[in-house]
Amino acid sequence: MQEILTDKASIFAELDKLRAEDARFLTITVLDLGKQLEVIYHFEKGREVINLKMRTDKEEPLSSITGVYSAAFIAENEAQDLFNLKISGLNVDYGGRMLKVESASATTLLKPVVGECPPIMRFFGRCREKCPAMVNVPKYVRQTALGDPEGAYNTVIEQAPLPAILGRVCFAPCEEGCRQDKNDKPLQNRLLKRYAADALSSLKRDVKRMEPTGKKVAVVGAGPSGITAAFYLGMLGHSVTVYEKLERCGGAMFVFIPKYRLPRNILEAEVMARFEEAGVKLETGVEITNLDALFKKGFDAIYVGTGAWKSMRLMVEGEDSPGVLECVNFLFAVNVHNERPELGDRVAVIGGGNGAVDAARMAKRLGSKDVTIFYRRSREEMPATPEQVEAAMEEGVSLRFLGSPVKIIPSKPLKVIFQNMRMGEPDESGRRRFVPIEGSEFVVEVDTVIKAIGQAVEIPKDFGLRVDKAGRIVVNEETYETSVQGVWAGGDAMTGPTSVIDCIKDGRIAASYIDKYLGGKGLPQPSIDLGELVCKPCKSSEILERTPVPTRVLPMAERIKSFDEVELGFSKEEATKEANRCWRCDWNE
Repeated sequence: MQEILTDKASIFAELDKLRAEDARFLTITVLDLGKQLEVIYHFEKGREVINLKMRTDKEEPLSSITGVYSAAFIAENEAQDLFNLKISGLNVDYGGRMLKVESASATTLLKPVVGECPPIMRFFGRCREKCPAMVNVPKYVRQTALGDPEGAYNTVIEQAPLPAILGRVCFAPCEEGCRQDKNDKPLQNRLLKRYAADALSSLKRDVKRMEPTGKKVAVVGAGPSGITAAFYLGMLGHSVTVYEKLERCGGAMFVFIPKYRLPRNILEAEVMARFEEAGVKLETGVEITNLDALFKKGFDAIYVGTGAWKSMRLMVEGEDSPGVLECVNFLFAVNVHNERPELGDRVAVIGGGNGAVDAARMAKRLGSKDVTIFYRRSREEMPATPEQVEAAMEEGVSLRFLGSPVKIIPSKPLKVIFQNMRMGEPDESGRRRFVPIEGSEFVVEVDTVIKAIGQAVEIPKDFGLRVDKAGRIVVNEETYETSVQGVWAGGDAMTGPTSVIDCIKDGRIAASYIDKYLGGKGLPQPSIDLGELVCKPCKSSEILERTPVPTRVLPMAERIKSFDEVELGFSKEEATKEANRCWRCDWNE
């Protein structure tokens, strides 16, 4: 246990430090010292409890900490009610009606109490706090455990409109936030999300939009951020048109993610379900090159979510030789045009991201026998998700680390000269540098090389938007508005290649500010559902005895011969069992 003494002048500096260290707010306790009150803010960081302690005169108000830790509003209301502690700037102030000691009544927020017994308190939960989009993970897990997949599906859509897709391709940072991750048994939230979608007979819901506002919004790009912005703006009553240069929607999800991870019927069914619910009009095969033309059509606001499609070059001699493929072009040919290019028996994939792993797994399915991923850093620095790397290795893909290409000699077979590397000191991004080892070159002969070192952003000059040195759109960090009034941007076009859930987060935030720009109130911010009854959790020892439900997958012999979906998802019984492993970390008393 750590104790930090502070005062009114320095408390927010201490709070900012705790927040930066991912410390979780627990509660507040107060001790009456006569003329003063001793106020202790309790936090949890890892397995350590940190107590931030200060004293204040009874008549002097304290500033609310809800601007840093929003969940503290319940504890601060309790302190006001029980100790007459004066708190200014409290985001949600129940004015002395948080607790009611006389009897239960309609004015009791949580429960009647006797004496100074606090009510049940609620928190976001670590899993939810780790989700970029702040999806209410604890709630949809409980709904799944109670046999309510429809409720779970709707809960996800409050913050992220594509549960069936996320249930297949999300890298699941929420699982890293699960308490049981310390025991290597995190709750399988991603698959529970998928179950909620798969259990429904139709992904289209019977929901109502808000009344039409008369405002028109254009969305450029039908990737995850554009889809998200369009859906929420449509639900808010605006007339939304999405323009997509490809013939089908989905953006990077459609082009880059293989069918064995994301079946196209699932992708299109969920996107079109959201568009129909929100009254969104989709125009495919239309490339927008000038934003002024959209304003002239009568649009009041524009969202740009054009993604990152420009392949990055190796910058080595011979990379344009026959037999050397761009990963983007390769994935496009297979995923979009259903082509089956002849790669030969030996394939070298250069890169360490999910695109490289997907390209390698696809090469195996196309018949290549010897497929190796070459990555210039170590396994620890590899940006691909560990689950995808493990799946590739199970399917026979080899990995060679600390090797970088320096030259490709055009011939049959191709000769690729690599140089061994060693890991050096971290660079400005925090990643360790790779340092060439002189005289360590080696040659690899292959039939095909697939370059998969990532994509860059390329925005049409006629958009007139300010971009940074990497070509990414520069936006207001809070509102996502660009340098041009009435234009917002998000997703890969703003950040460079990132995850589906991050793009969804961007689309929702931008939609909220676009709505405010158009005269609306914006979207509701993530909050604790005080109307949901959350029972006291089981003993942790009982939870730890429960083992994770095994993930069912296609047999290996079938997997590498087709593009059928590899993961088979949970049955109702499996989903219920897995959901009941939750500790309910958002409950506290």
